[in-house]
Amino acid sequence: MSGPHTPPWDRDRALALAESSGRTLLDLSLGVAADPPPRRTGRPGSGTAAAYPPSRGTRNLREAAAGYLARRFGVTADPEAVAASAGSKEFISTLPLFLREAGIGGPDRDTVLIPALGYPAYELGARLAGLRTHRVPVDEGFRMRPDRLPPEVSTRALCVWVNSPANPTGVVEPLADITAWARAHDVLLLSDEAYAELTWCHDPRTALAGGPDGVLAVHSLSKRSNAPGLRVGFYAGDPAVVARLVPLRRAAGLIGSADAQDAAAGLLADDEHAAAQRARNARRVTALVTALTAAGLPCAVPEGGLFVWLAAPGGDGRAFARRLAERTGVVVMPGGEYGPGGEGHVRIAAVRDADEIVERLHSILHFDMSAAHRPDGTGREAL
Repeated sequence: MSGPHTPPWDRDRALALAESSGRTLLDLSLGVAADPPPRRTGRPGSGTAAAYPPSRGTRNLREAAAGYLARRFGVTADPEAVAASAGSKEFISTLPLFLREAGIGGPDRDTVLIPALGYPAYELGARLAGLRTHRVPVDEGFRMRPDRLPPEVSTRALCVWVNSPANPTGVVEPLADITAWARAHDVLLLSDEAYAELTWCHDPRTALAGGPDGVLAVHSLSKRSNAPGLRVGFYAGDPAVVARLVPLRRAAGLIGSADAQDAAAGLLADDEHAAAQRARNARRVTALVTALTAAGLPCAVPEGGLFVWLAAPGGDGRAFARRLAERTGVVVMPGGEYGPGGEGHVRIAAVRDADEIVERLHSILHFDMSAAHRPDGTGREAL
């Protein structure tokens, strides 16, 4: 199992191991649907004079983002309190650094609160800023419970990340309760809403529903529109915080290209393609759960997101993921990569149709899991 000194999972090595398995590689480790990206509606090469695009986002993009928030979430966002990012991952991993540089929170606020199980970029961002991290306790359903944090941690918290639906577990968080806690403790709430459109248990929700004060919501085109190649996202919320972040991000050169911003604005204004992608994703999630359960690997349909959170046979997610790549050519992510509480699980992305996966599941059933706990007899270095 993974532990404090276990090196990070080497996904490239897992892919190479899968390719040498004698089976066609089936990569279920990333949340990127195996569909072509939507047709872009932007018009590159407009003939205008050369210029740097605005780091904060073009007016067209910011108005499209505000319109999207109004249509899908019923919240009103001033385009002046909306700004662009060069994808959501760069924003997440640099935000604590810019919050610190902007003087938000003061010198005594030196801790970033992150989910007990969550996107590794939350922890990386805190480290890059020279800040501490503390994982928020969860209940038996993996939902965040910041009210269980000790006072000595709460008083040092600069910000708290929440991701709903959550990666990797797929739970939908009680956003209103977490927002109320953050405001009561003067902690900036950072809501990663990349999977909000992929909420299966009810309509999509945002932390901005209770107003923008003390809240930043982060959105991505990668999941909603299956357009990870654009590298455009946006953040919206507390006008004072947005106003302090924009010039710092501009000075650091964090700018989405003009063509990408134009294309992103078109996608945000178009709900039809997003609804079609959502329907495909929903079918794949349900079909993957059905296929895994039928193969003797019981699991439940997540409340949201693109991932199935599966208890690993033998209780060791890393060993199971390695043997899966080696024997079947399927690459998944060990649960321990998302936090110490995930070691006994794997995360499987429902990004392909079930008929591409079902045949491989029969191989999973015949795993000799005792071999997964013995030294690798292939001569390859363990992942």
